[in-house]
Amino acid sequence: MRHHSYALRRAQHLTLSVAVSALAAAGLTIGTIKSALAEFQIQEADIEKGAVQLSYRGAVHWGLPAVEEPPLVQSHEFEAQYGLTNWWLFSFTLGTDQPNGEDFNVSSVEFEAQYQLIKREGDGIALAIQGGYEKAINHGDEQNADEIGFGPIVELAKGPLLLTLNPLFTDQVGDNRQTDSLGFDYGWRAEYDFAKHWGVGVEMFGQIEDLANAGSFNDQNHSIGPTLFWNPGESDADGGEEKEGKKGDDEDKVAVPPAMEFSLNVGLQFGLTDATSDTALKFQGELNF
Repeated sequence: MRHHSYALRRAQHLTLSVAVSALAAAGLTIGTIKSALAEFQIQEADIEKGAVQLSYRGAVHWGLPAVEEPPLVQSHEFEAQYGLTNWWLFSFTLGTDQPNGEDFNVSSVEFEAQYQLIKREGDGIALAIQGGYEKAINHGDEQNADEIGFGPIVELAKGPLLLTLNPLFTDQVGDNRQTDSLGFDYGWRAEYDFAKHWGVGVEMFGQIEDLANAGSFNDQNHSIGPTLFWNPGESDADGGEEKEGKKGDDEDKVAVPPAMEFSLNVGLQFGLTDATSDTALKFQGELNF
């Protein structure tokens, strides 16, 4: 038993090292490509007490729209989430970017809370609400406003198909506010798991900065495209054995920390308006434990 426990700890340590190395390598690879922006995220509704998730998000854009300000050369987001209870989750996100001809800087810091209203077991619906505050980090003459956001997270599952909706209302706050009313961001994903660890789906994202002055559809940011998902789960690390603590096991067993999992997805986004980049290659890696 001691030998098995030691071997398991060694395997988990090796998995963590490989996962962290993969995240770092992905970040370095994307960071060295011109015109990278990190702006694609689908938040899930499920919350587990004591669970930790570390995420990296990045993207590479081609055909950026003409803007007055220098376009971004690189942008990355690093996020940490923690399930305080089975109903409450808190997260911290660090945003970084490098406009053309300028130094690499931290652009924003965001704090967010999420509360799950309905939990899902298998097929059915899951519902949560989220709210957050984003503090803009201004450099030089650049003066961006702080922002708050709030909205529901909805999941609908049927067999291998999962639909996730992320509508989000936003509002600029502080002395640097530039909008007259609420803004609206959205993202949705339809994912189909076609194999044990693989899924394919469609994702769409959009943003309206000021609903009172939304302008035409062509002046807004909207994109859509396919995404490929890889989620090995715990079976790759434990040899396919069933997890301890699931229903039907001895209820008197001592609780153990969640098993370590690494997942990723990669996809293409195609701009639907003149205000959106023509094409974007997106990447997201997650480490859960």
